[in-house]
Amino acid sequence: MRRYSIQTKIVLPFLLLFAMVAVVLSLVSIEIFAWRYSEQFTRETEGWFDTIIETGYFNEEDHEKLKRAYSVEIMIFGSDYTLNATTLDELSKVESDWTHLDDKMRLREVKPYLENPDGNSVTRDVTINGKPYKVFYLPLELGRIYCLLRPMDAIAEAKRTLTWYMLSISVLVTGLVALISHLIGRNLTNPIKILVDSTTRVATGNLDEQCKIKTYDEIGELAAAFNQMTKELKQSRDKLIQAERLATAGKMSASFAHEIRNPLSSMRMLAQMLMRKPEISAEKHQQSLRYILEEIERIDGIVKGLMDFARPTALNLVKQSIAPTLQAVLALMEANLMHHQIKLVLDLSPETPEIEFDSDKLKQAFMNVVLNAMEAMPQGGVLKVSTIIDGDKSVGIKFADTGVGIPEEDLVHLFEPFFTRKTKGTGLGLANVKRILEEHAGHVEIESALGEGTEVLLWLPLTNNKIISE
Repeated sequence: MRRYSIQTKIVLPFLLLFAMVAVVLSLVSIEIFAWRYSEQFTRETEGWFDTIIETGYFNEEDHEKLKRAYSVEIMIFGSDYTLNATTLDELSKVESDWTHLDDKMRLREVKPYLENPDGNSVTRDVTINGKPYKVFYLPLELGRIYCLLRPMDAIAEAKRTLTWYMLSISVLVTGLVALISHLIGRNLTNPIKILVDSTTRVATGNLDEQCKIKTYDEIGELAAAFNQMTKELKQSRDKLIQAERLATAGKMSASFAHEIRNPLSSMRMLAQMLMRKPEISAEKHQQSLRYILEEIERIDGIVKGLMDFARPTALNLVKQSIAPTLQAVLALMEANLMHHQIKLVLDLSPETPEIEFDSDKLKQAFMNVVLNAMEAMPQGGVLKVSTIIDGDKSVGIKFADTGVGIPEEDLVHLFEPFFTRKTKGTGLGLANVKRILEEHAGHVEIESALGEGTEVLLWLPLTNNKIISE
């Protein structure tokens, strides 16, 4: 059982990768923004601090002026780190204790830099009363330390705002990427799902299943190949079933013909002997015996057909034109066609090339087709016989009648042995026609519509490389 679908395997890795990249980029962008903002903040405050140093506003009475002018706080510590003066309105009890306030202000950390200045401003970030400040330090006489504190609320607020904006954009874009990835994944996997469903139905034995081709990419080519494979598999199965039916029918026909022909010969001989007896000379007795002999001959013809079907003889191939053989059959059937009020129309191509075939076998096939056409036109009609040339590949003989037609559901069974809708006949006529054409490496095509007629097209190859020779 599969754990993840193909769509999940396509979408999830890219989504996770994008989400990770989006979060990392957001955090990096926020830190770069905070750093740049802090740099600008520091340079601006350094300018203020330089102005304060140049003007000498270090007196206690000037502290409130500086606070109002620059929105800063002033703190002055003694050499022992005690708080001497401050503009902060109030401090927490812990921060009012100098043992903790000097740590908050990082005085011990910056004092070495103040005693040995390198020309750069000494600054630190501290938090007083839960509020962030940027602190600038200046050494005074007697070891005192002057601290200028500028609130960093704006930077913190800007950082928070930017963080929310970046995270919101990341979530929105990640959602958009997830949607697009889902659509792309579905577009890729839906044809595969259809193909899998079709494969499942084919696996159950439904070889009529054809996968719908919705794309014209590699998946579409795969679906087309699957359809072609299914079609060829169905044809192979049908051929195998047909071969098994033919084999079974052949065995049954051979056994039946063997068992019935001997007593049939005896019956014919006895009937003929009875006709010669003088005591059975009455016309009505003679007529009855003639009927018996006619029926025996008809049964014998059926038995002969069964034997031909069961044990086909070897082909006697001769290179010749197809027209004389066809005309010979039609001439033989002409009187019968006229009797049934069927008009024969010939359209034989004068340029039909010579091919190798067994004329006796093809005469049998042609006669079976003509007899079927006659039975399909009990009230008369037209039978058109024509020849067709398909380039340098094959020659076709088409028989088109205006008979009753064949139901669509019967078309697929026409070549099955013993299949027939007629009250008379064995159902071996078209099966024999198909077998004879296949022995010549040809094939049979039949098209029919109820009430309009039937077309039977016999194709014979121009080359005999694949002709079966028993």
